[in-house]
Amino acid sequence: METVIAQGTGQLTLHKRNALKHIELLLQWRGKLNTGDLIESLGITRQSASKLITSYKDLYPNAVSYNSQIKSYEPTARFSPRLTDGGFQEYLSIFHSESSDSLPVYMLASGQCSPSPQILRPILNAIENHQRLDVFYASIASPEFEERIISPHTLIYDGSRWHVRAWCEKNQGYRDFVLTRIREVFGIEGSSQYGLELDKGWNTWVDLSIEPDPRLNEARRNIVAMDYGMSVDTSEKLRRTYRVREALVIYWLQQLRLDRYNDRAEVQQIVLSDTSLADAERWIR
Repeated sequence: METVIAQGTGQLTLHKRNALKHIELLLQWRGKLNTGDLIESLGITRQSASKLITSYKDLYPNAVSYNSQIKSYEPTARFSPRLTDGGFQEYLSIFHSESSDSLPVYMLASGQCSPSPQILRPILNAIENHQRLDVFYASIASPEFEERIISPHTLIYDGSRWHVRAWCEKNQGYRDFVLTRIREVFGIEGSSQYGLELDKGWNTWVDLSIEPDPRLNEARRNIVAMDYGMSVDTSEKLRRTYRVREALVIYWLQQLRLDRYNDRAEVQQIVLSDTSLADAERWIR
């Protein structure tokens, strides 16, 4: 039985939703779409491709228009991503790989190892079925491997490593466990009563804003502002505000290299605004 997801004016099966995401990504990043694109990317018939395009038009009638000159559909001025996150990364992950010669893109791989299927499979199963797991885990703080009973609820990718967010019975609190530091999963320890709905750090949001390093001159500050999509706020400063889960603030700081201060402004480039610096001080410390 296919999973059904509510969307727009009706319901979409998961399979159909993924197919419509192809349409949206092609419209957004290639600026055009025809049945041949879907035949190639999805391996379907021309009739099926036409039906998918019609379905997308029915859902979002103001998002696309047909250009008879190029015999393709194009996004209109009212187009905006509805089924995808709008990021270029998502487009690349579906349509291009390192071995593909259709687009000259090279993505530098992370130096971190990927989690093994033997570790990930039981964790995913425990998340889906709200179960407790007995795992063999070590960390930098506690380098000796030991058994932990955890109740996992969400996988997290911080830009370089995979973690699982889980209730830890040893610490009596929610923690992040690096998946590559789990040597073994021993088995299920029954049902869990600690899901994401009780995870205060996960359900609390923090607003943090960044601005160009004030040590830079105006021309360089404007360049940095373009890199990070900043705009002039009510205090007439170039800033951008992010909404981050409290549990993930440390990863956000590390990803933007805001967890440390560099002596060279050209290297630092961005800093936290004054109010955000005070809010984030406990994570930086």
